[in-house]
Amino acid sequence: MTDRPYTDDDLRAAAAHLHSAAICNADIPLREAIEEKWGEQLETAAFDETCEQVTQALDRAADTSRWAVDLGADNLTPSTEHVITIEAGRPIARIHFAFEPDMPEDMRTGLVEGVGFAIDRALEGGGEEADEGEDSDGDVFELIGEIASKLRDATDSGEYHAVGLIYDLAMGRTTIADARAQLAELTLRHA
Repeated sequence: MTDRPYTDDDLRAAAAHLHSAAICNADIPLREAIEEKWGEQLETAAFDETCEQVTQALDRAADTSRWAVDLGADNLTPSTEHVITIEAGRPIARIHFAFEPDMPEDMRTGLVEGVGFAIDRALEGGGEEADEGEDSDGDVFELIGEIASKLRDATDSGEYHAVGLIYDLAMGRTTIADARAQLAELTLRHA
């Protein structure tokens, strides 16, 4: 028990609430912003339509305040270059990534490609049961989750090995048993 009347989660929830309120109550003059960006290029009707489209996009925007606060608390930086979108004639799911600032670019790309490959395999498999002795998609995703949970907040060299395990699993370059054995031998700072 701490001497504080609140938990770290309470602090994050309060910060997320304030972040959301600050964004929602921002005093940004919409028409002036659009005038500055495209004013000379738009006729009056197109200008009004553009203002309405921007307003609609803002109204539909998701409140990601808690996500942003949690990323900051975990010292993770969101990536605008690493996104996976799953589509079925339209986007049905999207995964955004955030990384430790010092993670090398090739490691980031390998992690995202590995996750994307694992998703592709799962979607193509259509939920088929694995043959006896064969790794099922469920086993792979369970282990990916286990690795990812140990990877969270880790900053030592074990982190990079764990990311390699994720990639190797997703690419089918290792088995569940071999990956579990390697994972058991890793020492991660926060594991």
